[in-house]
Amino acid sequence: MDLVGTGIAFLFRLSFLGEAHREPSAILRQAQQAVLFHPQQEVDKSMRNTAPIAESVHRITIASIGFRACHAIILFACCGLFNNSLAQSPASSASTGEAGPIVVTAGQSVFGKNGFIEYVMGNLPIVISVPHGGYLKPSTIPNRVLGTAGHQDTNTQELAREIIELFRTQTGKVPHVIINRLHRDKLDANRELFDAAQDDPIATEAWNEFHSFIDIAEHRIQQEFGRGLYIDLHGHRHDWQVVELGYLLVSNQLKLSDAELDASVQLATTSLGLILNDRTTPLSQLVRGPRSLGAALEQEGFTTVPSPELPHPDGEPYFSGGYNLEQHSAFSGRKAWGIQVELPTGIREDNARRHAFATAFVKSALGFLSNTWE
Repeated sequence: MDLVGTGIAFLFRLSFLGEAHREPSAILRQAQQAVLFHPQQEVDKSMRNTAPIAESVHRITIASIGFRACHAIILFACCGLFNNSLAQSPASSASTGEAGPIVVTAGQSVFGKNGFIEYVMGNLPIVISVPHGGYLKPSTIPNRVLGTAGHQDTNTQELAREIIELFRTQTGKVPHVIINRLHRDKLDANRELFDAAQDDPIATEAWNEFHSFIDIAEHRIQQEFGRGLYIDLHGHRHDWQVVELGYLLVSNQLKLSDAELDASVQLATTSLGLILNDRTTPLSQLVRGPRSLGAALEQEGFTTVPSPELPHPDGEPYFSGGYNLEQHSAFSGRKAWGIQVELPTGIREDNARRHAFATAFVKSALGFLSNTWE
């Protein structure tokens, strides 16, 4: 590897926040492998609605295209030009003997090296990540033995795909969506690296791809729109069957009155951060006021906490947000408001209810952005 190549790859990964939580070796490996994307045509049943990327399979690797082309692709991604033209060198398709550009447009999917991580390219200022909706259990990755395993957030992947299509229908555009297709037994993409992959190299590679795709999506949004909305999509199994919205505020904080919450909690310590320096909207109004996302979902018929009707969980189990929300929201300096959306089984496991929620979410998210960023 030449020194210039090392420097560009390293700077690319560090450009999104410093990424101090990732080891330098992982950063370099990710810049070399995942940023180059690996479009693939053959997909399993969970991918049946994705658009084909190219007429034949093209796998782009560092070894096949050389570092000069690698640097060009990294710069394309950094500059927000990736969906317009991704130049493939004449030597980049040794398996097919073909050469030429791979054009990836909004709504199409690109994949990580092994097809475990999917990135649906978007053109809206919205990023949705789905860390626990995967089904794949490859024998090449051992089962995780530490931390939470076995519990999959069923139908969150399917919900995300419905949301994509509803955004397309209503706006003609789509959000950026990043899906972990591995089962949680193999990879927990909502944990720090060791707990997530437990030192398995293949799972580690997938973890780096997942988070780097989010990095790329948020960087594109920052360039095109200045700021965006990050949604980490989950499912819960609590007996209290309500939609839970996490802002990195724990139950005891939400139990405070609006005046107490605004006085005692700094916006920078939440996933909403300080990206709206020109606004004076109190924190309480952002998370449970009449123009909050919770209020919008309530108006669409989905009981939600926090919201004007349910300002706090009142002692019930509640997820306030996890690793992904911390790393990819304004809490860590990103130009993106972050919200962890947790759906009960009653919504996720009923096709009609799930579709109804997808419809409500699209309407509510668009309204939330319009209300808060006008």
